[in-house]
Amino acid sequence: MNINWYPGHMTKAKRELSAKVKLIDLVIEVLDARAPVSSLNPDFQELFSSKKRLYILNKSDMADEEATLKWLKHFKAQGIDAVSYSAATANPAKLKKDIEAAAADIYMKYEKKGMKKTVRALVCGIPNVGKSAILNRLYGKKKLDEANRPGGTRGLSWVKLTPYLELMDSPGLLWPKIENEETGPIIALIGSIKTDILDKEELSYYLLKLLLKNSPQMLKERYKLSELPEDPWETMTAICKKRGFLLKGGEIDSERGANVLLGEFSSAKLGRITLEYPPEVL
Repeated sequence: MNINWYPGHMTKAKRELSAKVKLIDLVIEVLDARAPVSSLNPDFQELFSSKKRLYILNKSDMADEEATLKWLKHFKAQGIDAVSYSAATANPAKLKKDIEAAAADIYMKYEKKGMKKTVRALVCGIPNVGKSAILNRLYGKKKLDEANRPGGTRGLSWVKLTPYLELMDSPGLLWPKIENEETGPIIALIGSIKTDILDKEELSYYLLKLLLKNSPQMLKERYKLSELPEDPWETMTAICKKRGFLLKGGEIDSERGANVLLGEFSSAKLGRITLEYPPEVL
């Protein structure tokens, strides 16, 4: 699935971020816990290469808990601070402490120079990973627009978290062309790309391929299937028959089946599902 979606506001936002790099002390990149690698923007690696990084694996309540723990170990083994969080369910107090801990050595650096300076941290990520939701939880009230869709945030907004720590929200940014055959459909599944440009049936078959490999029991239980075919199309046929998604003449309504499957994945009705795993557990 070759996806090319790079709206004009992303070009503008990336240019604005590039101009503010010198003002930023810490980069907090929000990832989707269900797909930590695919939700990493490779452009950020170059843009913020000189900055300290903290990864927040958000939506951890929707991901497999054991897989998330393995991802945290994986990132820390690479020398990157990483924490898991759920903007929907978790208490923000611990996350606030985690962010302050990540900023501690920056505070110390300023203090050694005799400076009592505010640490500025950028909160960034691809669309729909929950950046604004996290900031609102940390702030304690809804200060920033939240949207369960890509493109909800358009500008750069500063939020004062403590007297000496400011966080800046930023628009969700993709990279100009997504060519990787695995990355494209995965970031589509987590809602980082507008669905009106996608073939939903094709996307549903990709999801079924992943579920058949990684979460077969969950798939059987949700759709009450006694047997799971190895082929995604045959699995979709079985799901449609079980749910009664049939057209005239008994033909399966695969479009309806695809919409239901994708909807139940995005709402976590299928259960806690991780779409990709760190190398050591493959």
